[in-house]
Amino acid sequence: MSATVRPGAGSASQLRYKVHKGRRTVPGADARVDTLMGMVMALMSEVSVLRERVDAHERLNAEQKPVTPASVDDFVPDELATRARAVVRQRMIEKVCRPLLAAGSTEAGKDDDGEDEE
Repeated sequence: MSATVRPGAGSASQLRYKVHKGRRTVPGADARVDTLMGMVMALMSEVSVLRERVDAHERLNAEQKPVTPASVDDFVPDELATRARAVVRQRMIEKVCRPLLAAGSTEAGKDDDGEDEE
């Protein structure tokens, strides 16, 4: 990932991270599974953005500030809000990726023949 600064923003808190789309192909892997994983990760990214926008709405409302599209776009969360968002984001990643991680851990206990190692 590489960080880019939003236009007109000079502070480090306004860094945006760019995710590079290209990935290496894995020989023998089903392309449909790779496509499905890409779709799930893209949807998870969109849900994360929506959660942060809802959080901005709620925080602006709690401060009794006008909630407009521009004020939500310009909202800069404080340190506490940033940490809270990070916890929610990490929990979502763990929840969505749990089946993938569980499948990887069960395959790690098998040898090349698909038999359980002893």
